[in-house]
Amino acid sequence: MPKTVMRVAVVLLAIVIGTVWMLRRHDAAGWHWLVNGGWHTTARLGKLGPEEQRWAAIAWRYVENNTQANTGLVNGSDKRPVISLWQMGDLLIALTAARQLDLIDDVAFDRRLTLLLGTLNRLPLTSAKLPNLLYNTQNISMVGYGNTPQVIGWSSRDIARLMMALRIVAAFHPQYSEYLERVILRWDFCRIVDNQGQLYAGQMQDQKLVTRAEGRLGDSEYSAAGLGLWGFANQQSLRPPAQHVIIDGLALDIDARDPRTTWTPSAITTTPYVLSGIEYGWELPGADRDIIRLLRQRASNVYRVQEMRWQKEKILTARSDFALSAPPWHVNDTIFANGYAWNTLADDGKWLPRLAQVSTRAVFGLWALWDTPFTNALMNMARLQNDPARGWFEGRVEATGDYNRAITLSTNAMVLEALFFKSNMAPLLRNGEITAQSYFRQQLRDPFTAPQRCFPAVSARADAAD
Repeated sequence: MPKTVMRVAVVLLAIVIGTVWMLRRHDAAGWHWLVNGGWHTTARLGKLGPEEQRWAAIAWRYVENNTQANTGLVNGSDKRPVISLWQMGDLLIALTAARQLDLIDDVAFDRRLTLLLGTLNRLPLTSAKLPNLLYNTQNISMVGYGNTPQVIGWSSRDIARLMMALRIVAAFHPQYSEYLERVILRWDFCRIVDNQGQLYAGQMQDQKLVTRAEGRLGDSEYSAAGLGLWGFANQQSLRPPAQHVIIDGLALDIDARDPRTTWTPSAITTTPYVLSGIEYGWELPGADRDIIRLLRQRASNVYRVQEMRWQKEKILTARSDFALSAPPWHVNDTIFANGYAWNTLADDGKWLPRLAQVSTRAVFGLWALWDTPFTNALMNMARLQNDPARGWFEGRVEATGDYNRAITLSTNAMVLEALFFKSNMAPLLRNGEITAQSYFRQQLRDPFTAPQRCFPAVSARADAAD
């Protein structure tokens, strides 16, 4: 009996030593996988392989090629010196990903971020004390869609994307937090969000800024999360009204509001659900357990319906909005919109089925979050959709197989963000909310310095909760 016990003890010790050795290999990748819940996730988690590193380098090449030396901003599309506020968020995420993936070193990261911080803290603002929708990347002037000086309004959706990206940088590089938080303290939030958490956009009409509610299902919750990170009310935007549509027997949720009040068609696309998964694991700031479960189910259905189309019709499907290098310039490629499944629309609502495509940014987002034969098939087809010297193309045309050779910051940033998520082995903002010790909270707490521009109230009780 003692010999048997000894043998069992030796075997158990060998198993423990072997397990510890496996967990500690490759920079403790196994340990990170275990503690971050890799054993119960559908996502791809782990150190990047050589091909994945090459994909990241191609995406970063776009950033290098399109960086403006005077401002640190990056052109929103290849060689065109215009950037949206959403794309400024893309840029900050791409920069953080590049550092975490060892595409650049600390010195290069610091120089790029320092230049960007100065630019973001000097951005000219609209009369509402809010950032314009678009800026010239060379001189940071507010511009319109033709890249001529113009104030065209603001978008809470774009502002929320930049606010979230500032928190990602702070999460991985907290030494820059004060300067990142100063960006937000310049703005006036009275016309962006109300006390119930409804988000608003502004648009120029008859030379006046007109404010309307903004957000559709998917986008609304994602935008609410960006403001929630900073302590703003967001409950109403986390619970937009929804109704069901049926595609191939699967019930998907779609916004129930009149598109004329939301400024956008009621549509289902991949991007907001993928970003909510990569950045938050669908645990959005301010969301209760019911909302989180609902978001996960909606994201799963967005994945499943595209997978089902491939399984039933053998059509590779990854739907997202995308850019073109010719009119109509921008296309909304949807899972469902305006009463029809797989609807492809220009911004003016015109039906353009010939332009439907497999979106590179949607492929990378789906591939990162769902490790399945379907996403393997998507990536096997999409992995060559790039010019190694310029970056990743927007996608491949569904009807013909041609490349859409437009190259944008948003798509290349998504490639980097998806690979960053895989390497990080966890959502990027698991604990991204602003803290009581932050410069931002300190400024709001001080009655002599606190800006009176509808920032979230700071109380001793709230700080104690932090």
